[in-house]
Parts: sequence; structure tokens; C-alpha cells
Amino acid sequence: MGLENRDYARRQDHYSSSPFRGLTVVGWIIAFSAAVFVLQCVWTRPGGEFEPGRVSLLDDWFSLDPWKVVQGQIWRLTTYDFLHDRTSIWHLVFNMYLLYLTGRRLLDVYTEKEFLLFYLLSGVASGLVYLGWGFLMGDVRPAIGASGAVCAVMVWYAMLWPNDRWTVFYIIPVTAMQLAVVSAIMDIYPMLLQLGGNQGGGVAHAAHFGGMLFGFLYVKRRWNLEQLFDRFQFSNPLKRRPKLRVVNDWEEDRRSSQDEAHLQERLDALLAKISQHGQASLTASEREELYEASRYFRNRR
Repeated sequence: MGLENRDYARRQDHYSSSPFRGLTVVGWIIAFSAAVFVLQCVWTRPGGEFEPGRVSLLDDWFSLDPWKVVQGQIWRLTTYDFLHDRTSIWHLVFNMYLLYLTGRRLLDVYTEKEFLLFYLLSGVASGLVYLGWGFLMGDVRPAIGASGAVCAVMVWYAMLWPNDRWTVFYIIPVTAMQLAVVSAIMDIYPMLLQLGGNQGGGVAHAAHFGGMLFGFLYVKRRWNLEQLFDRFQFSNPLKRRPKLRVVNDWEEDRRSSQDEAHLQERLDALLAKISQHGQASLTASEREELYEASRYFRNRR
């Protein structure tokens, strides 16, 4: 994955460049999810025969309902990410708190656009796994919540900084990788019980697993979602094309391109080192390389 689509600048660069008092993409996701939660609480309808109490209209329209997805309502594969259980505010609070802890660190390394694409696509991947598992197990209940996407972000974080220490419930010290592994076990175990004939509970474990799998593949395969997204953008035929530039010294340009390619290869190697051993494994000179290269590519753009 090339560096030109990442930003290794310090965190305050993100805050100073974002509108509305420096709200980052992580902040926007949290704020939007909170606003949707408020609407879920107040915008309701009377429940039906099998729906006691009142039902959120947003849940009706945007939850991950397997049957409605296969009937063509594919927007549900991403809109369910922004819905939460309105009867328990902790569903929202826990997801957004974990997203905040992991997301703000990832924005030190990745661009906001890359993070947003990852978050949305990991939600789609989680939804697809949930649908597939639900039809396989005969359990096609609608699902809501950002847990699948947040699990993907957690795995993404843990694979870059596996030795970062966290404190669970402010008591139990664990590393980021240990937390990710324990979380994966807690989701895989109920799925194994379902294979043995047990009924599924009220937690979408398959969606969590799908998110973790997406995060794992993203880091291991070194995907670049920004480049993939840009590759499918269509050019505007009405846009003026830049004038051709006559290069007088082609040999100098060729050497410059070779130097840039070498720089990018070196940075890819550093990123692989971060993925395998964590950011703390970088030497001072390697950290300086990351910072200088970021400034070079930003100026180049």
C-alpha cells in the first residue's frame, strides 16, 4: 500500500484541517450515530401483533433485515451500522467509546478518507457474513449496531500496535492483540454452539466475526481502499485537460521517478514492520523517514 494515500503527520494536523472545530471523521461517525439514536428513541410507531410496545421507524427502514436485503433493499447492508438498541444506551456508548479509542490512533497513520471507506466497507462485510450465517442456520432476524465495523477497527488497530496496553474495566491490563483474540473467541464459540444445534442469542456474533475477518484481511493483504475507490471513478468529459508539458531533460525525470519508487518501497517495508511488530519497533531514524516522506507526498499532491 503506497504512502501517497496516507498521512503520517501528527494528530493535530487532522484537527486543524477539519471543519467545525476540528471534528475528525471518527468524531463525525460518533456524532451522527448519536443523532440517529435520538431519532430512534422519539420517532416510533405502535407495535404490531408480534411487536410489543412501540417500534422505531428507522429500525423499520434501515435495519439489516435479511429477507428485505435479498429482495433488493441493499442499502440496509450499511445503514444498520448507524442504528443501536434504543432500549439500552450502553449498546451505543460501548461501540462509540471503542471506536474513539482505536480510531483516533489510526488517524495518525491513515487518511480520513481511507478510514471512512474502511468503516463503511467493514460494515458491509459484517452484514454479508451475518446474512450468510443467518440463512445457513435458519435465523434471519433483523440486526442493528456498529459492533461489526467497530470489531474490524479494533483488529486493524491490534495488528498495527499489538503490544499497546489497555486496561479492561480500569482493572485488568491486557495488550491490544490479547483483547482482539479474546473478543474473537467470545464470538466464535457461540457460532460453534449454533453449529451443534443451539439457538442463537440476542447478539449478532456472525457480524462481529465478519468485521474481524475484514480487518485481518485488510492489514494482511495491505489493501488500499482509496486507490481502489479512485480506480472506479469516471472522468468528467467536460473537465479541461491539463496542457501537455514538454520535458527537456527526460533523464532527470527518469531518475526522479526511480527515487520516488525506491522511497515508496522503503515506506511499504516500514509499514509491514509496524504491522508485524507494532509502531514501537521503529527506530528514531525510521520514524523520521515516515514523517519526511509524508511531508514530501503531501507537497507533491
